[in-house]
Amino acid sequence: MARFASLADMQARFEERDLVQLTDEAGTGAIDADRVEKALVSADQLIIGYIAARYKVVSQFEGHELLRDIACDYAFSLLWRSDLPDWAQSRRKDALARLGDIAKGVIKLDEGEEQAEARPGAILIDGPPRRFSRQSLDGY
Repeated sequence: MARFASLADMQARFEERDLVQLTDEAGTGAIDADRVEKALVSADQLIIGYIAARYKVVSQFEGHELLRDIACDYAFSLLWRSDLPDWAQSRRKDALARLGDIAKGVIKLDEGEEQAEARPGAILIDGPPRRFSRQSLDGY
C-alpha cells in the first residue's frame, strides 16, 4: 500500500479521463486502481530512498503535502507507456529535483526542527568570552 499518496490524491491532481486512458487496459471505462497503486508504490520507494539519506524516521512524513505532490507527479509519469508529454516530463524532473534538494538539506521537511540524539558522556562547559571575535575586532 502506498504511503505518501493515494488514488484519491491522483484523482484530485489529474484529470480522470487521463487516468482512465493511461490505466484502463481492459476497456471498462474506469481507472485501474491496481495499476495506479503500483505506480504510487514505486514512487514511494524512490521518495524513501531520497529522504532516508537525510532523516532517520521516514514514516513521520507520511501525509506530508510536498511528498504527496512529488509522489503523484512521479507516479503519473510512470503510467505512460511511451511518449511522455513535455508537461508531464517537466513535472517528473521537478519532482526529482525537489527530492534531490530534500536529500541535500536545501528543503527541510521537518521545518528545521529535527531532534538531535542525546550524546551520553558529552561534557558541556562555559568558558571565558572569546578574546578575538568579529565584534571585538570591529574597525580593524
